[in-house]
Amino acid sequence: MSTSPCNTSLVFLKRSAATVLGVAGLFCIFASSPVVAKQPPSADNRYEVIDPEEGERRMNMFRRQRLDGDYCFRFELEHLPRRGKTIRYYGTMWGSWNEQGPVTRIQVASEPGVLVANDDKQIEMILQNGPSPYAWLRGSLTEDFVELSGDALLSPILPEIVYAPFDMQMPFLYWDDFRYEGPVRVKSRIAQTFLMLPPDDVGWANSVRVGIDDAYNALLRIEVMSADSEPRSQFTVESFKKVQEQWIVKRITLKDNETGDRTRFKVRAASVGLILPEEIFLPEVNVSFPTIPESMFEIL
Repeated sequence: MSTSPCNTSLVFLKRSAATVLGVAGLFCIFASSPVVAKQPPSADNRYEVIDPEEGERRMNMFRRQRLDGDYCFRFELEHLPRRGKTIRYYGTMWGSWNEQGPVTRIQVASEPGVLVANDDKQIEMILQNGPSPYAWLRGSLTEDFVELSGDALLSPILPEIVYAPFDMQMPFLYWDDFRYEGPVRVKSRIAQTFLMLPPDDVGWANSVRVGIDDAYNALLRIEVMSADSEPRSQFTVESFKKVQEQWIVKRITLKDNETGDRTRFKVRAASVGLILPEEIFLPEVNVSFPTIPESMFEIL
């Protein structure tokens, strides 16, 4: 792969404003999941247990959801250790969809802006989600992307950060084998929970518990289980924001239950309803990112 940016001119367009109410999640499937509104549960039926057939229907409907158009988020990662000072990283996320499923490109560095050479506190990832997920990583624009697999998917993306590629890619949302567990409360919402079971050929991963909002079919919480079936980490959506007629996640916190450390993801600016070039999501093609005018971002 060439290590210098391609001179090809990349053009993006702004789609017309969405007319469908959406709530976007984050990191691949989170960023592709608009709301599917239902009647809110009645006061005497807030913890309704659904049957397995309804559970499978809701899971399949959730997997098919997506935002209207592509998107670009500017975000902050705020690491909050149980002991020690707060550490911040800054990043940009571009997202789209292809025939395999959601695809995301992410840059993260210790300072706002694009990646530079010879900085060990920066990374760039391309994440392909769907039934056949892939993840690629590199440290700067002068390096080639390297495909990640096995234990490398579980390693923190940067020093002092809880997030690993596995947490950001969320391949477990497409695992075929899952078990409906019932309703629980997640903050002020009711979530229907599912235990996602890894395929036999994914020996490096354990089960994952997923909570989907009972009224709006949006992700609320994820618990990655340890080998002894205890939550190893907990991923919780804390707030949403309406941006350019679509709803997106504004803040998510990932907690390492073993250390008590937390890393909070906060969207600082967002632009949705875009049409982005397919080339920026191909690890073998090194192209310049399209310049999105500041006027097309909404500051959160």
